[in-house]
Amino acid sequence: MKEEVKKLIDQTVANLPTQGTNDWKVSDDCLAEAMKLTTTSEEKKEAGAYFIQALKNRRKPKVDIKRILEDMTPALSLSYIAKQYFGKDKSWLYQRINNSIVNGQPAAFTRTELKILADSLGDLSNRLSALSDVIHRSL
Repeated sequence: MKEEVKKLIDQTVANLPTQGTNDWKVSDDCLAEAMKLTTTSEEKKEAGAYFIQALKNRRKPKVDIKRILEDMTPALSLSYIAKQYFGKDKSWLYQRINNSIVNGQPAAFTRTELKILADSLGDLSNRLSALSDVIHRSL
């Protein structure tokens, strides 16, 4: 596949509207330009496959959450985090942390889920800090 087609597809994916917005023009223009550069049906098929893979990579960034959390996992209630912040059970969260195979694919966090996880840890951090302050003031 031509390098220029790859670049345009990458730009398309990078410029996809975020949730809640409907500004598709930049993405549509990039994808149309990329497809103009493909001439054969094989090139179009290859560009389509590359586009689908780029979308999958966008949805599920490769972040090793297990490694990031390893020191703190014993101190965290992952069951509480799963239920309180995701509305899921702990097995759902553990599947994503451990990249378990679910329906033939490794389970992974979406970008939105990673943001929720980061925000939940920040929330817990703030709440624990406030508790620590209360205890210190009582001394």
